[in-house]
Amino acid sequence: MRKTHKKNITYSVVPFGTADQMLLVAEPAENFVTLPNDGTQGHGKSVPDWLRQIHSVFGDIRELLISEGFLTNVVMSNFYVADIAIRELVRQVAAEIFPEGLGAITIIPQAPVNGSALSVEIWAIAGKNVKHKNSKSGNAIITESDSVRWFFGGDFRSDVLPIGAYDRSFDAFKNFGEQLTQNKFKLEQVIRTWIYQGHLVLPDKITSEVVLQRYQELNRARTDFFGKTKFLSKYLPPAYKSSVFPASTGIGADDVDVVISAVAADAVRSDFVVVPLENPNQTSAFSYGENYSPQSPKFARGMAVAIDNWCQIFVSGTASITDSESRFAGNPELQTEQTLDNIESLISGSNLAQHGIDGFDSGMDKLVCARVYVKNPDDFPIIDAVCKKRLGNIPTLFTIADVCRPELLVEIEGFAVTVK
Repeated sequence: MRKTHKKNITYSVVPFGTADQMLLVAEPAENFVTLPNDGTQGHGKSVPDWLRQIHSVFGDIRELLISEGFLTNVVMSNFYVADIAIRELVRQVAAEIFPEGLGAITIIPQAPVNGSALSVEIWAIAGKNVKHKNSKSGNAIITESDSVRWFFGGDFRSDVLPIGAYDRSFDAFKNFGEQLTQNKFKLEQVIRTWIYQGHLVLPDKITSEVVLQRYQELNRARTDFFGKTKFLSKYLPPAYKSSVFPASTGIGADDVDVVISAVAADAVRSDFVVVPLENPNQTSAFSYGENYSPQSPKFARGMAVAIDNWCQIFVSGTASITDSESRFAGNPELQTEQTLDNIESLISGSNLAQHGIDGFDSGMDKLVCARVYVKNPDDFPIIDAVCKKRLGNIPTLFTIADVCRPELLVEIEGFAVTVK
């Protein structure tokens, strides 16, 4: 079920096992500005009225959450801000308008493509047997539904002094891992991560022998943190033999720092199945050669989670790559088409069956939300047109961000839900 609430909010309400989940994308209804002739700006220039924009979009979201019955059931909120300077302002206004809380909040310094102060994503889960509990420490929500405990956590950052991408990424992962442990989860139960790395493709470590970009150092930190963890072994189909890593997105941000959010699951029921998905047209990211990164990116192209007759697919950050090579350099239209072709192959019913999850009809019509990272703002009209054609009216958020390779112009991720 996909709906529009006013003109500035789109959302889907779809199953989450036997419960319901809402996936919502919102932006201010208007990019309010303070004009120089209203007597409030002594320097005589029009400036964005960030406070008014933030208040307006949060007010609209609250109205919708109340009307749909999800106000006290938010598990994750992502705020994409145009300027890192307004991070605390966004946090404070959110606390004021939503005293009930907005789940695990992550504030990401990625500018919305429409020039507004922020864009918002909300993920809420509600049902008569759903229970939510705030973590006693840290930024996490523990949700119980269908005999599964879910960990929703965000805004995991580094506490260390060095500014290098490896040190700060490893420390952010360590802080994330400590939150898992404190909430009685294990690293091996992680299903999905999002990693926002400032200045993603810029050099970070330069020696006489090698130049390593910040994304490569992030990959090295992730590899070291994961170590020899055997992810999801309890939930895999018996015949599954490939390498297993969480689904993930590693994407650029406007800050120099790194921030992580994640989802994990702990199930006691025997029919809870989790399967990493690989794309038949792509080399697995963890098998990339050293010419791309000294340590390959340790993530799956997607993650399918199935209970009984319900299946949800977490689609990792996906770009215009087949085999392991970038395609259509300099062409945002064809890169977007190829990216969506890759997602279509990944989430297809035949690919699910190939990975051991049978009987689900899945395709692009099962996508219920998407996030699109645009490298160059001037390419947005072209990318937007392709997305409208291929994705329809699902909630879709667009931000400006560097992608992991300099030649890549767009990256797309999302959720798909299918029911037998």
